[in-house]
Amino acid sequence: MSEELYWFRKVKYRILRGKRGVQRCYNEMASRYENSKYLYWTRRMEEGEERVIKGWLRMLRPPIVDVGSGTGRYALKLADQGLETIALDISQGMMQRLKRRMKTEASLHPVIGDGENIPLRDGCINSILCTLTFDHLPNPEKAAEEFSRVLRPRGLCIITTLNSHTLREFQKLMGIPRDKVPFRTEEMPPTLIHEVGHSAKEVGMLLEPRGFKTIGVRGCCYLHLIPLPERYPIRIDRLLSPLKPLLKYAWIHAILLLKYVS
Repeated sequence: MSEELYWFRKVKYRILRGKRGVQRCYNEMASRYENSKYLYWTRRMEEGEERVIKGWLRMLRPPIVDVGSGTGRYALKLADQGLETIALDISQGMMQRLKRRMKTEASLHPVIGDGENIPLRDGCINSILCTLTFDHLPNPEKAAEEFSRVLRPRGLCIITTLNSHTLREFQKLMGIPRDKVPFRTEEMPPTLIHEVGHSAKEVGMLLEPRGFKTIGVRGCCYLHLIPLPERYPIRIDRLLSPLKPLLKYAWIHAILLLKYVS
């Protein structure tokens, strides 16, 4: 099991560059994204993230756009509640997988696109959800502008990112470039793609000049603070998340923002 958990140590990677590299990687991962043994840490981080933003999700008003929806981790749940949701993703493979998972969700609308060029008209959305996707965007400033463009005043935006501090420590330890992260599945070889972490403060610096106000910040997955991270008890996030001095050590930062100007 240890070999599967830490497969990214001392392996030979191929590098897929830029936005097209991200798209190709997720296309190749799509069929095994939900069950690959090599995505163990992805699953753990997703579980932690889901717990810390659960309450925020209940605050979202439709129509909602889920930027980087993947195979529908959140979009399907939102649509099941009858909330009009647009699932936006750059990967055709992930969109195809989402469509196969759909039942009769009339409220769910899969769209191929990316957060830097959202194919929606100005001011047509009440809520934006962008989970573990913002870091993949080569031009986060353009994404911030797009989020502001499509979101109505008083609309909410939830963004989760990999903390730049902990991500850089991992990249240094693994000897991989500062703008890359590793992925692998049973069918896809070890691959590096673009990902640059953002702390909650860095997200605020990008969004606040564009009409947003940060109204909530939480952290999760404090893997740096325990000796055996593979045994990480996810409930520990409930204890550590409110402690702002420990935010530096959280793998994931979750940010809730309100758009207050048009």
